[in-house]
Amino acid sequence: MLGCLISRKQVLTVRGTMCFGTWVDFEGTYFDTVHFPDNLLQFPFQGGGCYLLLGTVEVDYHFPTLTIFKMAKLPFVPDPRYSDAKDYQFLTQQRIKEDVSNISRDPYPRAHEINLPRYKMRE
Repeated sequence: MLGCLISRKQVLTVRGTMCFGTWVDFEGTYFDTVHFPDNLLQFPFQGGGCYLLLGTVEVDYHFPTLTIFKMAKLPFVPDPRYSDAKDYQFLTQQRIKEDVSNISRDPYPRAHEINLPRYKMRE
């Protein structure tokens, strides 16, 4: 799937840093992605731009989410208006910034670490 990165949110977990991404496809439809720590180490984000994404679609709460296995940033095409000035051919692409939210807290504890009961609590 092809998508243009809008924003990403980094979250600390026990297994490492994972990310949630928000993207827009070529039709203008928004979609979300989940990047688990093991795949994020192999295929990290490389700044704003368009990416080729490979993963599985999972639907939670009636909204599809793409769980990413692989991703690669796509190269930009040089701007033909600046064919005479090589320094300006990628100027527009260099100005693309990505919106990153960093969470600076410890990971949430797991259920067995805080002795949560394994049965449903009474109301």
